[in-house]
Amino acid sequence: MTFGTAIDTGTYGDPNYRALVKEHCNNLVAENSHKWEAIRPTPDVFNFGNGDQLTDYAASENIEIRFHTLLWEAEERYPGWFDTYDFGADPAREAERLLTDHIQTAARRYGSQITSWDVVNEAVDPATGGYRSSPFSRNLGSMETVLDIAFNTARAELPTAQLVYNDYMSWNGNSLHHDGVLRLLEGLLTRGTPIDALGVQGHIWGGNSGGFAANETEWRTFLDEVTGMGLDLIITEFDVNDADLPAGIATRDQRVAEATRAYLDLMFDYPQLSDCLCWGLVHRYSWLQGFAPRSDGLANRPTPFDDNYDPTPMAEAILAAYEATSVRT
Repeated sequence: MTFGTAIDTGTYGDPNYRALVKEHCNNLVAENSHKWEAIRPTPDVFNFGNGDQLTDYAASENIEIRFHTLLWEAEERYPGWFDTYDFGADPAREAERLLTDHIQTAARRYGSQITSWDVVNEAVDPATGGYRSSPFSRNLGSMETVLDIAFNTARAELPTAQLVYNDYMSWNGNSLHHDGVLRLLEGLLTRGTPIDALGVQGHIWGGNSGGFAANETEWRTFLDEVTGMGLDLIITEFDVNDADLPAGIATRDQRVAEATRAYLDLMFDYPQLSDCLCWGLVHRYSWLQGFAPRSDGLANRPTPFDDNYDPTPMAEAILAAYEATSVRT
């Protein structure tokens, strides 16, 4: 099994963070530096500077690195130039060229340096279970066409890589979202489109006095269906949102650890899962500080290490979950 974390230019520049990575991680993912808005600032220009730095760093430390993401199908996540981009007289042909060119360029740059690729991220609307609308789906006619082009192009360029569909979901009982993802995966397999694994982001809620809001029965049913299709699983972006937990650090940390252990024990029951990556190692760098701030103004504590770079109870829970699980080969 592997354990890893997101890293980016800010955290890479912190020697204490890199020390944690070197000691504890054998898998990494760029938090932002491989996304469209980072590597393609204009339609005709690619800028891989930061992505190269992180990929080269992983190689220098003999650490695996995942690619996130070749396509993020949330409208607001496209670069600003998409707002006025002219798809010309044949919009479908130009959309296919633009998407294919992007995937080929990234794949040819990194090749076998990266063995696991998030090909498409978040194509399903969690509120409806249907497909999102995006510049590509509108110009190509359907999200199925977008998915097929993306995964087929990735396979042609990366014949031995793990190709992943990645989505923001977890064990909180959103059957609409889960059913939509199942339809997406079933559609890919029915059409013969190459896919190897589902990436489960695993941004879970630490809960409140009512518990973790987990529907374990529904979640296991969902995972059983995914693995029953022959697909592997990856926890790609794990953290625990503590925004609704009590202010006291000891209590809060304990509840986060309990949620962590319960979630990982469930996920590690599946031998198809061998990789777990946190979405950051140190509290101060977590995206949740800005995305889901606590109403009391206190900093969130969603990661395995505190701002002194010391392990939290969450770190101990992660270690215990790994030690308790079965060996993967």
